[in-house]
Amino acid sequence: MQWLRQIIFFLRRNLLLSIIGLIFLISLTGAYLFYLVEAHRNPALHSFGQAIWWTLVSITTVGYGDVVPITGAGKVLGVLIIFTGVALVSMFTATVSSIFVAQKLKEERGLKKIVESNHIILCGWNPQAEQILEVIFRAAQPPLVVFINQLPDDRVQDILFKFKGKPLQFIRGDFAQEEILNRANLRKARAVIIIPDASSGMTASTDEKTILTAFSVKALQPKVKVFAHILDKDNEAYLKKAQVDNYIVSDAYAGVLMGEMVLEPGVPQAIQTLLSASGTSRLVQVEVPAELRGKTFADALSYFRKQGQLPIGIVRQQEPLSLSNILSEDYSYLDEFIERKFREAGRSMRKGEHVDVQLNPPDDLILEKDVSLIVIG
Repeated sequence: MQWLRQIIFFLRRNLLLSIIGLIFLISLTGAYLFYLVEAHRNPALHSFGQAIWWTLVSITTVGYGDVVPITGAGKVLGVLIIFTGVALVSMFTATVSSIFVAQKLKEERGLKKIVESNHIILCGWNPQAEQILEVIFRAAQPPLVVFINQLPDDRVQDILFKFKGKPLQFIRGDFAQEEILNRANLRKARAVIIIPDASSGMTASTDEKTILTAFSVKALQPKVKVFAHILDKDNEAYLKKAQVDNYIVSDAYAGVLMGEMVLEPGVPQAIQTLLSASGTSRLVQVEVPAELRGKTFADALSYFRKQGQLPIGIVRQQEPLSLSNILSEDYSYLDEFIERKFREAGRSMRKGEHVDVQLNPPDDLILEKDVSLIVIG
């Protein structure tokens, strides 16, 4: 009988639901039989509702004693219900406990599916990853961060313990795979950060995985913001093709900082202080206060200096203009010329790049509605 097999299969797959159903069935059946044999004989039994009450307290072995069987058949029924109830309640408790334990084990092993939204996904792990987390969690209301990698269990537990109390969850797996990205709830994420992954070993193909992940993320969720970190500047063109929102290249400014250490010794230290995750002074982007709308940058300088802060630039949101679909992979001289001209005009050629930063703007610059400020605070 096919329907009977389907019922048995369903009950096996839904053990908790089956136990609840058995408790409900035994409660009704026991109450009916108890009322049948005790009604009009038991002065404490006045309604079927009291029979249900007696059955429930007997199943749970509470035994208030307000209603007790007085007939032989009622007492036999009471013994059967008590023994059956002990078994079912024990099974119910054990099943609920196992569900919570299994859920906890899944979470610790990185096998849990993320249901939250508006979170940040951190793909990969290396020594700089903890700095990324420290910066994100420094916010007044930090978002949930889901980090994906293949680190050993003890290392993952160390990370979770270090950021205990912070909104941090772990997913184990290859972040370049669609299944793993979906488990991290990519479709409802606010941003994805892709960094060189040392959890599976840093190799010459590390950038390839970063680029592949960028393409995968944009294919699955084109609107999500993607930020990447690559090791080799030669791979920069591929990230542009992937249309990531922004990216950095390892040691891109190391030469500049080293040169400044010789010529302007204080400059590198000042930059390091501003970029340090634990520094007392740091760069922040703030919205222009309502009372400064339509006023000048000089007014903003006076306003923020009274609060112990210093505006050093503006950020203007702009509509992007993408020509990446017509640029070649190797960026010829013509491509570079076109790109340079658009940058000089203050326009973006990258799909996800919507910001134009202007440092040390003139004092008479009007603070319009699409402008925010870069402030040292």
